[in-house]
Amino acid sequence: MTWLTPIPGLIRRDPGHKYWLHDRPFPTSVTGVLRIQKSDFAMDRIMSTAAIWAPRGNTTHRALELFLTLQFAPSLNSGDRSPEFQTLGDELLSLRSGDYSDWIEPLLAHDHWNQVTVIASERPTCCLTRCVAGTFDLAYVAANRRVLADLKTIGTADSHTYCTRAQLGGYMALEATHGNHYDYGQTIWAKPGQTTFSTLYSRRECLLAWAAVWTRYQAVHRLV
Repeated sequence: MTWLTPIPGLIRRDPGHKYWLHDRPFPTSVTGVLRIQKSDFAMDRIMSTAAIWAPRGNTTHRALELFLTLQFAPSLNSGDRSPEFQTLGDELLSLRSGDYSDWIEPLLAHDHWNQVTVIASERPTCCLTRCVAGTFDLAYVAANRRVLADLKTIGTADSHTYCTRAQLGGYMALEATHGNHYDYGQTIWAKPGQTTFSTLYSRRECLLAWAAVWTRYQAVHRLV
């Protein structure tokens, strides 16, 4: 399997995670659609701790993106150690020795990466029919199965996980419009000193979960 080709013209503008395809903006993202599941009170509680989880999540995600890109992207792992390779490598080294190394090191050192072929990392995708875009964390191939995966970080005292099938299904639905199909979805849970890979969720499970959320989202937005 080869590294997935970027969707021509699709860009994400930060901050704010706003997506454009050439000159066409997308009104929402997969994450935006999923917010329909949460009450205003729940969102307020989540945002009240953003100063804790946002830097942790952003840093750990960036470290994984750099690691996978350096390991698997054909333009960088062909043996030609370009200035770009060196720059990304230096950034990764800095992150690995920074404030979130307890989350990053077990994630990057996991033997899982020796058993798979990664074909995408931090991949923006979109669907013009639904007018939805988003970026998923990675996709890989193992035993001829294509898996779309998402990384979550949790704190030292956190032991709970939660259902991510709708989010994974959302990215699968977007990718299908570009001819990219995945057999399974998976969540990677990173916490200090430990990384856990969830069981594989079937494509059907993920798409059904997304369809339920998408139907609710459409119903609410038809009423406003």
